[in-house]
Amino acid sequence: MRLPQLKVEPLLDRLPTRREGFMRLASVAVTLVAVETVSLIKHAQLPLKPQAATITIPWLPATVQHWKDPINEMSKKYKIDPDLVAIIMTLESGGFAKAHSSADAQGLMQITPPTAKEIAAKFLKKPRTSYDLADPRTNIEFGTAYLAYLRKEFGTAAQGPSWNSTVELIAAGYNGGPGAANNLEKGRGLNDTQTVVYSRDIFNMWRERHAASSPTYNRWLERGGSTLIDTAKAQ
Repeated sequence: MRLPQLKVEPLLDRLPTRREGFMRLASVAVTLVAVETVSLIKHAQLPLKPQAATITIPWLPATVQHWKDPINEMSKKYKIDPDLVAIIMTLESGGFAKAHSSADAQGLMQITPPTAKEIAAKFLKKPRTSYDLADPRTNIEFGTAYLAYLRKEFGTAAQGPSWNSTVELIAAGYNGGPGAANNLEKGRGLNDTQTVVYSRDIFNMWRERHAASSPTYNRWLERGGSTLIDTAKAQ
């Protein structure tokens, strides 16, 4: 059977030139990069945004729930998840507004005077030179602003879309300072046993925040947290 003869010239006329082909490939590449960039931006933002508008933890002690309004207010102001602020407050003071440690950490969020001075100058929405750490609302704002600073420093796109890694680093920084968080992030680990236990407790309570109860919180109560909660109840 004789095969039909193809008209080559018309076919060649319809084929794209080398320049046209390159431009089409370049257009596709730009589109793919744009889509990937949008995806990365979305993931990068996930660890940096609050995930709830109000406290949602079922097992949170009533002594901390008592401060839900200023917690929600400051969490919205500094774009931090209020559940994280509430968990930090639980371990720091149990909701006892007059808590005062041997290291001179004060109030609900246990802010030391040197840290308060730095927060007031660098991390508040409006810097201050005069403030009262004994005032619960002020204390909550200072603690929340410091959490926002740590979140900004250690919340990275590589951790998205999960907040878990970010929360552990924030907790290490809140207890042991930014240097501790940096060591943890870089894989050098933590030398201070208190910071190790604290950051893991915060990390696990965060992961258990939507459960009916928190085994980590219960173990914390057994290790001495119940005394702190009882003190807060009596205030």
